[in-house]
Amino acid sequence: MTVRQRVLEYARQKAQEIQAGMTWTTGEYGGGYWDAHGPNEGLLHGRAVAALEFLREYAGSESTWFDRASQAWDSLGGNKSTATGAYYIGELLKAWADQVDAGIIDIAGTLAREKVGAVSTDVMEQVRQLNDDRGTHPAAAIVLCGAALETALRATVEARALSLPERQRPSLNSYTQLLRSASLFTAQDVKDVDMCGGLRNSAAHGHFDDLSRERAGLMEQQTNLLLRKLSDLATVGNEPE
Repeated sequence: MTVRQRVLEYARQKAQEIQAGMTWTTGEYGGGYWDAHGPNEGLLHGRAVAALEFLREYAGSESTWFDRASQAWDSLGGNKSTATGAYYIGELLKAWADQVDAGIIDIAGTLAREKVGAVSTDVMEQVRQLNDDRGTHPAAAIVLCGAALETALRATVEARALSLPERQRPSLNSYTQLLRSASLFTAQDVKDVDMCGGLRNSAAHGHFDDLSRERAGLMEQQTNLLLRKLSDLATVGNEPE
C-alpha cells in the first residue's frame, strides 16, 4: 500500500470513528441535530481535534477544507450540538478523500516532495559525476549542490505554508532560519546548511583557494543528508499509522 493510499484510508477510518454511535434527533420545529451518548461522547472531542489536525497537515492550513472543518467545530455545527460539529468534520474528511482519490485535488506537499525528489536524484547525480571527474574544478559540484539545497529548502518552506518576513531576501540562510523558527530544523541542521552555504559562496565568488575536491565531496555527503530530512519535512504531516 502506498503512502497516498494509507493517508486516504486513515481519513475515511477517522470519519467513521467520529460519526460512530451518533443518533439523529428531530427538532421540535423541524430540522434537528446529531447527538452522541455514552463512551462516544467522551471520545468525540479527541477524535474531532485529531481530524482537524489531519486536515491542517494533509489538506493544508490555508485550504478551504481545513477552514470549513474549523468553522463547523467552532460553531458546533451551526449552533446545533457538539456532535453535529464533529459529524460535519467527518463528512468533510470523506469528501476530501474522495476528491483526492478522483485526482481533483492532491495531498498537501505532493509538489514539494516531487521537487525535493528531483534534486535528490537528478541534480545530485550530476554532482556525483562532477566530483568523479578529475578534470573538473570542485567549484562546479559545490555550486550545483548549493542550488539543489536551496531548491529543496524553498519547496519545504512552501509546503509548510511558511513565509519569509517582508523584505527578507530568499536565500539558504533565510529559508534555514525560517525552518528553525518553526522548530522543524535543529541547531545542528542550521550549522550544516551554513557550512554548505559558506562553500557555495566561496565557489560563486571565485575564492577557489578555499575549495578542494575533499571539501566538495564532504558537501555532497552533507547535502544528501539534508535532502533526506527535507524530503520528510516536505511530506507536511507524519504518515498516519
